[in-house]
Amino acid sequence: MRLTPAVGPWLLALLTAIACAAPASVQAQSPAPASASASASASAASSSTAPAVPSGPAIVGDAYLRDWPADADPARVGAQLAANFAGDDPAGSKHYKLACAWYGALDVAALLHEPALLDGLVAMYAPYRGSHAGLLASPGHVDENVFGIVPLEIALLTGDTGLRAEGLSIADHQQARIGEQKRFAIDDMFMITALQVQAWRASGETKYLDLAAETMVEYLDTLQQDDGLFFHHADFRHKWARGNGWFAAGMTELLRELPPDHPRYPAIRGGYERMMRGLEAHQIRTGDGAGLWKQIIDSDDPRNWPETSGSAMFTYALATGVRNGWLDAASYGPAARAGWLALVERLTPDGRLRDVSDWAYKPASHPGGSSYAGDEENYYFERPRLIGDNHGQAPMLWSAAAFLR
Repeated sequence: MRLTPAVGPWLLALLTAIACAAPASVQAQSPAPASASASASASAASSSTAPAVPSGPAIVGDAYLRDWPADADPARVGAQLAANFAGDDPAGSKHYKLACAWYGALDVAALLHEPALLDGLVAMYAPYRGSHAGLLASPGHVDENVFGIVPLEIALLTGDTGLRAEGLSIADHQQARIGEQKRFAIDDMFMITALQVQAWRASGETKYLDLAAETMVEYLDTLQQDDGLFFHHADFRHKWARGNGWFAAGMTELLRELPPDHPRYPAIRGGYERMMRGLEAHQIRTGDGAGLWKQIIDSDDPRNWPETSGSAMFTYALATGVRNGWLDAASYGPAARAGWLALVERLTPDGRLRDVSDWAYKPASHPGGSSYAGDEENYYFERPRLIGDNHGQAPMLWSAAAFLR
């Protein structure tokens, strides 16, 4: 691993400062509001302090989205995670999980107003500039096209017109090939949505938001169940945490930009709210993993286990909803807080998230493996648990950014 030289001293100084002087608001706090749901108990159990009730013009949601214990401060955690990413060599990979973590690291660096960290993350893109001709000459794939979020984010942060054009060409390629790229797998609803929303942010052209919204409604109609959660595929009916997380994060990204008067806004906002209700009902309340969600969200099978990448995506969606007023703060603020505190507890000392599920699609995707016929849930229960994989690092960065915003 390499560490960007400009990043190392900055990170050391920041973490030392935070460790030596916790904010006064962390040192003396009053109890959480009495109207908090049962999730507040899980949050309090994860922290020696409860959030203070905001006064004056502060939004009620800030009672749950601020005043963190020092070791759970989103600025501290986000800085460590972003610096970790800047210190890892991507080795030319264009894997979607790399793109998702890179996007999150750039966002955190910008929110922390740290130019050295941001410069290091931007410099990492140099070998990738102008390297997408092969993708543009092919039908593409949602997992390939989503890499366009990286040049678009850099363009948004730096004004680089060349990277703006590069990212928009990838989004336009998807626009032209959307019929081939739709698989009706829940993962798609981050991969497609994130790229098209980023293209909207970079260009202001409504065609990008329109495609994201139209496709989102198609997937909602096909995959969302009565409890607000989603099957992994229309023909593989299990509510996998990270799969649901991709959908939650995709709806959140879209709602951050979609105007309330857009014709598809009511359906997407309604789908988002149904999902958040379903998630809040299944958050682990006590015991191992309190504050997280299980690998199969709604399964009571004793083989099931608390999974962190999906939980981080849910935390991002909940925190953003509370912060933007889409969700009732007293009902969902405790869930967002409990999720973040539980995730921080699953970080290694060097900032690598534990209990991240390895990828999953269908048993048939693993040649020579078991078909799991009659026990398909066990396909998910047996997926390896990874440490520091970017499937988990990415949504931890998104969550940190949501709390910092």
